[in-house]
Amino acid sequence: MFLAIALLAVVAAQASNENDTTLINNAHKVMIITGDSLQTIKVMGKEDDTKYVYENSIQLVDSNYVSETRTYRDLKSIGWDIGRKNKNGSHSNITLNFGLGISTPTNVPEQFSLRPFKSWEGMIWLQLNNTPKRHKLQTYSVGLGLTFRKYGLRDGQMFQKGADGTIQLGDFPEGAADRYSNITITSLSVPLFFTHKFGAKSHYKLTLGPVVNFNIGGSVNNGYEIGDDEYSSTTRSIGYRPVTIDFMGILRAYGFGFYFKYSPQSVLKSNRGPQFHALSFGLFF
Repeated sequence: MFLAIALLAVVAAQASNENDTTLINNAHKVMIITGDSLQTIKVMGKEDDTKYVYENSIQLVDSNYVSETRTYRDLKSIGWDIGRKNKNGSHSNITLNFGLGISTPTNVPEQFSLRPFKSWEGMIWLQLNNTPKRHKLQTYSVGLGLTFRKYGLRDGQMFQKGADGTIQLGDFPEGAADRYSNITITSLSVPLFFTHKFGAKSHYKLTLGPVVNFNIGGSVNNGYEIGDDEYSSTTRSIGYRPVTIDFMGILRAYGFGFYFKYSPQSVLKSNRGPQFHALSFGLFF
């Protein structure tokens, strides 16, 4: 009780001096930690900044009260998030994001049997996010990173590059086992996102926007076994489109998200192979 009274007295004394007053709006969590000679008030999160931490400690030392105050950011979370408040009042931060999902090829020609669970994609993006001062529920983002995609055929078919340079269907050698055949695409991706948060204290967000992919690599990969021997081959210069644009949406909650993404452009050029598109969904955090 005595420590509590002393703490209130110190806080009141600080508040009497306008320059020393600390005003924290919309605190997410307030903790009061007491001990025999130490009492601490800890504020975790404020407004739309979930990593803000404020601590004020009062300790009894040789019959005198010593006060210590510090402010810092809690970065102990999944991913990397470093932020700062700009001079114009907006808030900017940098996040490292990961995505992993299943790709479902669409508009696939009848003779090609692409399988969803043999087709997948992975993403690792670095994003710069900015939240305006007057619109704290809205965030604008631009990013840069890598996207890896694989489109796999069913076991009885294989991709092959014909003499005219087009990607065609071929047959595995007789007696081949443990067969696989896929097209892989590697892209340098630039996501351009708009995010809306559902309330100042809400943990739910919806992100929408295009992703521009500069495709920097692509290949056809085949493999199989005959007896005790293993065979594999990689074919490049397969005629993939150099630039494609995806449309992406992400629903986030508590740092994790579920995404969906659709590419209205075919993976390969119109004169180089089957004209299929990609619809994908998965986890994003």
